[in-house]
Amino acid sequence: MSIERWLTVAGLTTWLVSALPSLLRISTGQMSAGGLIVWAIAFPLFGVAFGAMCLDRPGLLRRPAVRLILLALQSIAGVAMTSTAPDIFPAATLVVVAGQLDELPQRVAAMWIVVQTLALAVVSLMVLNPVLALAVAGSFGGFQTFAYVTASLTRRERLARQALTRAHTELLSTRALLAESSRNDERLRISRDLHDTLGHHLTALSLQLDVASRLTDGKAAEHVQQAHAITRLLLGDVRNVVSELRGGTWFDLGGAIRRLAEGVTGIEIRLDLPVVLEIEEGVRADAVLKCVQEIITNTTRHAAARYLWIALERSAEGITVRARDDGRGTNTIEPGNGLTGMRERFDALGGRIECRSGEGRGFEVHGFMPATFTS
Repeated sequence: MSIERWLTVAGLTTWLVSALPSLLRISTGQMSAGGLIVWAIAFPLFGVAFGAMCLDRPGLLRRPAVRLILLALQSIAGVAMTSTAPDIFPAATLVVVAGQLDELPQRVAAMWIVVQTLALAVVSLMVLNPVLALAVAGSFGGFQTFAYVTASLTRRERLARQALTRAHTELLSTRALLAESSRNDERLRISRDLHDTLGHHLTALSLQLDVASRLTDGKAAEHVQQAHAITRLLLGDVRNVVSELRGGTWFDLGGAIRRLAEGVTGIEIRLDLPVVLEIEEGVRADAVLKCVQEIITNTTRHAAARYLWIALERSAEGITVRARDDGRGTNTIEPGNGLTGMRERFDALGGRIECRSGEGRGFEVHGFMPATFTS
């Protein structure tokens, strides 16, 4: 089970256990009617808000404003539950809230913890003497800080692990294209050498044997003609080999994209690729691969999505790229360096990139790379 799941289980356990003293007081009739009403509202409110925060679902619950409201509801519910319990035991729920503040800026999180601690101090003064109240508030303030730092370190570690995984998979896919490019360059070099050296000498030999066949007669002429025929056959074989070598400069783009997607964590990538997806020009293969890399990077960093669908289709006109995620989306698309670089690569090769999105509707990228540049 992941660390995030462990923290979720710990938070739910803390919430449930914090209710035991209050339930005991309710069962024995020791809680006032007003306190019972406050607790009956605050306890389920905290559980619902915390559960909504822990649901890893795209859409409304991933919006920053909504998550801020859920955190505020938890804080209010935690303080309210604490005010109904003379043992201050439900204050543990405020530690659970602090463990979720890693999504906020550091200064905002620090102020949030201070406010919760002050609220706890006020509630504690209602049932405890000042010294004990300050001790309780200070202790829980330290617990909150510890929970926040732990959650922040966990988040940073997860983001660093994802960044390292992306870099590793990008390196593998780029290395695959470079290896394919090196093999193609070597095939071209061999084909040129065969054509310029062996082909040239065989042509010269064929001409000499043709002349020799005209100057000889008898059995010698017959052998010369056979040698001439073998030379022409060998020259034809060399030309066929050269043609095959020159025609084999294809890049396995599909394999590179599959390797890129295999190493990504945090989201599930679903690929729809032809069984064989090859492209002849290395610069076009690199542009399409970089486009897919940028789509995956943007999705993992910004989309808060669970799934990413990527489809590539090869036709006589070129390659079509379609990608969409189920993340939070945005009503305003502001191209950063990644999207701008994607467009520039495709534009330089006669292609195009279009992006569409909407609040709560994910992000879509449509691209087309022509087989050849047409001005």
